[in-house]
Amino acid sequence: MTVFDEVRYWLGVVYLASVPGAVLFWYVIHPFAAFWRRAGAVFGYAAGFSVMIAAGGVAIVWRRPLMTADLGSSWTLTAAGVLLVLVAAILRQRWRRQLTVRTLFGLPELAPSRFPPKLLTEGIYATVRHPRYLEFSIGAIGWALVCNHLWIYLAAILTLASIGILIPIEERELAARFGTPYAEYRRRVPAVIPRMRP
Repeated sequence: MTVFDEVRYWLGVVYLASVPGAVLFWYVIHPFAAFWRRAGAVFGYAAGFSVMIAAGGVAIVWRRPLMTADLGSSWTLTAAGVLLVLVAAILRQRWRRQLTVRTLFGLPELAPSRFPPKLLTEGIYATVRHPRYLEFSIGAIGWALVCNHLWIYLAAILTLASIGILIPIEERELAARFGTPYAEYRRRVPAVIPRMRP
């Protein structure tokens, strides 16, 4: 095994231990936001992080069988993957300008009385409603190309499908929270694929 293969292997392990769990975290939060508001945000986060850590633990324990389907080194795929990861990093920098850590972790959603929610419609949010999901999706594909393992590609496909299911769930909650302003914003701005016109 070359050094590059070793790097790809461990990047793949980190990918499997973090990406699916991060998506599962939001599946615990968004569909049950009303319940967690009543039960307490701390319990919501405890449940979300428990699922996330459990998913990561399973990936680490099963890393050997999961990482056996190595599709080989490819500098072309690596270059394409690195390019996508850089695009994702630029998108992350753009949405981080407007999104506080509190909002990132959903505190206005789970504890609105303590952290009043604000509808983000400026900056990158004027171009795309879910720049975090766009960044996460592009990054997931990019890292999968760099790793070039079968199970990483399957994890990336499942991640994209999961985000596609998660967006309407989150948007129902946003519509309930913000009402007409969100409906108008939703009509104007696309979900994850930015329009090419101003």
